[in-house]
Amino acid sequence: QKLDIEAAINAQNAILNANAVGMDEPLVDNEGYPRSDIDVYKVRHARHRINCLLNDHKAVMKDIERSLHSYHAQITRNGAAAAGITANGRAAETPDTQQNRDAHVRASSSLPFAVVGNVENGSPAQDAGLSAGDKIIQFGSVNAGNFTDVTAIAGVVQHSVGRPVSVLVKRNAESLPLVLTPKQWHGRGLLGCTILPVR
Repeated sequence: QKLDIEAAINAQNAILNANAVGMDEPLVDNEGYPRSDIDVYKVRHARHRINCLLNDHKAVMKDIERSLHSYHAQITRNGAAAAGITANGRAAETPDTQQNRDAHVRASSSLPFAVVGNVENGSPAQDAGLSAGDKIIQFGSVNAGNFTDVTAIAGVVQHSVGRPVSVLVKRNAESLPLVLTPKQWHGRGLLGCTILPVR
């Protein structure tokens, strides 16, 4: 479900990119008439869909976090018995342990693996809503389960120039889904921010 929502967000962002607008630019000209250089109906509809999808994404991520907390709580309470350890030391696979393991695998993607450093004014990172101190939970296809170092993020950036990338960050106690489009701008790099691994 999470991946389906992210794919839908990317599809709607493609409509905005095709019209060279983001989520905030006005849809009317200085005289109050609908802009003639964009498809106002499609842009308005895409923005509405993105807002709805971002709310859905936030709800799904909260469900994943709850699964992670529930999994760890059960392991703590029940110890080895919760894992179905047999006399020979092997784990007996039961429907419950299988379900818990699957939940743990899904929930591992909700752990932060990198943190945003300085964000330049007017940069793609700032346009996307990134702020210094944001902890990155997902950057495109990269999450805590497959993150090795920041070159993994650099690879996503290089392959996504001009295309929206789904980014999920934790700011304070809240998970925020954002959409970042790497591109050339007046500053250095394609993002305009530094990203450091969580230590």
